[in-house]
Amino acid sequence: MPPSLIFRLIARVAYPLVATAAIRAMPAFGQDLTLDTVFSREPPWGRLIDRVSWSPDGQRFLYVRRGQDPDEALPLMLYDVGSGASHIWLHARVFGAQETPEVLGWSADGARIALVAGGALYVRELRSPRLQKVSDDVDDARWAPRGAALAYSHNADLYVASIGNRIVSRRVTTGGRPGDVLHASLDWVYPEELGIEHAFYWSPDGRRIAYLTMDERRVTNFPIVDFMTTNNAVEHERYPLAGQANPRVALRVLDLESGRDRMVYDASRRDEYIAAFDWIAHSSALQAEIVDRPQQTVRFYRWANPPDAPTLIYYQASPTWVDVQPLPFWLRDGRSIWLLDRGPTAGIFLRSRDGSLQRLTATYRVTDLYGIARATIYVRAAYPTRRERSVLAVALDGRLRNLTPEPGSHTPVLAPGFERFVDTSSRFNDPPKVRLRSTLSAAARTLVPEKMALKDVLLPARTFTIASRFGPLDATVLFPPAFNPAKRYPAVMYVYGGPDWSTTGDSLGILYHQLLARAGIIVFSVDGPGSQVDNDEHERLLYRNFGPGSLLGQEIGARYIASLPYVDAARIGIWGWSFGGFETCYALTHSRLFAAGAAVAPVTDWHLYDSIYAERYMGKPAYNGNAYARSSVLNSAGRLNGPLLIQHGTADDNVHMANTIRLLQQFILAHESRVQFYPYPSKAHAIRGLPQQRSIYAHMLDFWRAVFFGRSVVRG
Repeated sequence: MPPSLIFRLIARVAYPLVATAAIRAMPAFGQDLTLDTVFSREPPWGRLIDRVSWSPDGQRFLYVRRGQDPDEALPLMLYDVGSGASHIWLHARVFGAQETPEVLGWSADGARIALVAGGALYVRELRSPRLQKVSDDVDDARWAPRGAALAYSHNADLYVASIGNRIVSRRVTTGGRPGDVLHASLDWVYPEELGIEHAFYWSPDGRRIAYLTMDERRVTNFPIVDFMTTNNAVEHERYPLAGQANPRVALRVLDLESGRDRMVYDASRRDEYIAAFDWIAHSSALQAEIVDRPQQTVRFYRWANPPDAPTLIYYQASPTWVDVQPLPFWLRDGRSIWLLDRGPTAGIFLRSRDGSLQRLTATYRVTDLYGIARATIYVRAAYPTRRERSVLAVALDGRLRNLTPEPGSHTPVLAPGFERFVDTSSRFNDPPKVRLRSTLSAAARTLVPEKMALKDVLLPARTFTIASRFGPLDATVLFPPAFNPAKRYPAVMYVYGGPDWSTTGDSLGILYHQLLARAGIIVFSVDGPGSQVDNDEHERLLYRNFGPGSLLGQEIGARYIASLPYVDAARIGIWGWSFGGFETCYALTHSRLFAAGAAVAPVTDWHLYDSIYAERYMGKPAYNGNAYARSSVLNSAGRLNGPLLIQHGTADDNVHMANTIRLLQQFILAHESRVQFYPYPSKAHAIRGLPQQRSIYAHMLDFWRAVFFGRSVVRG
């Protein structure tokens, strides 16, 4: 079925489209998809190239070939672009523990690599097996822009090590206390909600380091219990709940030669966020992005010589919320390249020296800005359709080249200099493949081919759109094998529902859905208006309206599939994870269209989530109590419309299990007995681990079989 074909809401039109569609029968294959084949150490799609780390000259990269077992210790591989050959560069067993080492970066001359294993920082020369240990308990490390100096964070303070035959380290900040006061280290909420990767950056001349300090002492010290120890050990995590105290954050600059350490910007004075910061290339200037706590204004500052007074270079305000945007890239002539969320969608802008902005991209949404080289900007965008993700080269005059012309979703890792990149891509019905691509020509080299054995057994996903008063909504559907439109099938809707987050993008979906379809269930997904990536106005339907706003699109989808003659309207289920788990619980307590639900790690009340995310969309609870009440599941437990399965990791540091426990209490008080609950001991939000992943989806398969067919046959 071509993507342009639109399903109509009228059943008499929809029926012939499906009745005459060529539903591909499963060919003979030695091994069909089962729980055991889907959740095996060897992925059904094959081992892909992961954790790519390019050398500074772009002629080689380190990587691992990851399977599905997160506890598998993998060697680091080295790939040479010139020869196309790769070999094992470092065995994991060198560290004496079953853990895959992680590359933190290459030195500027490409001669040494910093890596971490078991929390310890090591340095190894590229062409020598010599391995030097720098320090234990390291959070992050970054090489100086020249020479062999390595800065790293340890025990909440910043250190600088000189790397040679001997390693000499010195502490350059003092007063850090893990869990209380952090120097050049990040807490939990800043990386999670602002996307910050590093808490310190070297100046281009290597003489200074800009870094964040985070005073966490006022922030809730949230307990996370490990029930698997005899005495139930407790770890604590600083987690700022909605409306409560945030970390007090400041930006400082340290002069390494003089030791002088000075304040550049104190965000704690106004309870603001430092959303991004870094030095401007080829200069002594520093830049930072400041967002107010309500997240309705964003300001970009430039310090020509920090800590001198800054210059405001960009300001944006919104009556709802502003999105955090990446720092600009600066040209030597004073112009700069920006990714800004202005107009209908986020796009690339060229800012002149006088401050005027020229949009270089059209109305498609740009999601990532990688940098500029040879007067060409490299980005990732929802292009040529909003379902796809392509890597684009945008000239300063606006001319466009699609570097990944094949349809689907592409995830690149670009080499320094932007001459080539590793491209991992897939489609709805095409397993992932990995290619090495040139940005200067159409040349491409296959590194990992798509697994045809998997493609041969995939039930084909169909794409279409549903008409609505908000315009066409993207949707996908997966039919059972030997589908018969004269029969009536149950259906399960897969949901996320949160802001700007699609479940219908053109990439290989969750293979669990293939198992669900094989169980005789239609699998369906629709992106509501708030989740479409190319309409900021519709996304604002979620402003202070998470529950009703996200449910809106799911009810449009549920009414649509209920109108189809081959769908049993009394057997429509819904499932999701995280925000999708919230949406599942909310739908089952606020709508009569869903007969059952399965939620993993759900938010159940936004008072229980972190300040940055919750307040961005919902405001502070003290001033927007009605919005929080309308979007709470806890208040509506007595209106549960059908059976509900909840699964949650006991060590979830993102959506704390308190969300599920409080909802279970409300179900108990409401005398509700149709709820099943499975905890996963010592597991965080992703519930990593092969046995755990198999268990999650086995429980859901068993749940849906029991609810829809009155039988329980799958065991986890």
